[in-house]
Amino acid sequence: GGVSTHVGPFVDFADVGTLLTAAGFTLPTVDIDTIKLGYPNAMVLMEHLQRMGEGNACASRRTDRISADMFLSAACVYDEMFKLEVDDGVHDDESIEASIQIIYAIGWTPDDSQQKPLERGSATRKIGEDVVVDKTTPGGSSE
Repeated sequence: GGVSTHVGPFVDFADVGTLLTAAGFTLPTVDIDTIKLGYPNAMVLMEHLQRMGEGNACASRRTDRISADMFLSAACVYDEMFKLEVDDGVHDDESIEASIQIIYAIGWTPDDSQQKPLERGSATRKIGEDVVVDKTTPGGSSE
């Protein structure tokens, strides 16, 4: 028995830019899309994860297989906890939801032609100086 991870480790979105910088890239830009998918049940979800190669690739992972009882228990718990939300607060009791995140990251190799930040304290204006509040519209809006 016992419980251990059976998928690869998750990447913290905030660390991606740091990884790019540590690898020698400059001007890192990172974006993320979160997509929610519906599945009929946890068994189908787990089969899709396996076929996508989303098993645990960690060197320290357990190599023994989980028991059928553990697999069924995990599937039942998932089916109960993650019902597919079809509308605000309305759930489809026949389906489950899984979220995937796609992280896009770009960085540039350093070059003298790239923009450089100005020295700290060299600003001549405050950030809020160019914001205009329209008081004729309820709640105001900025331009």
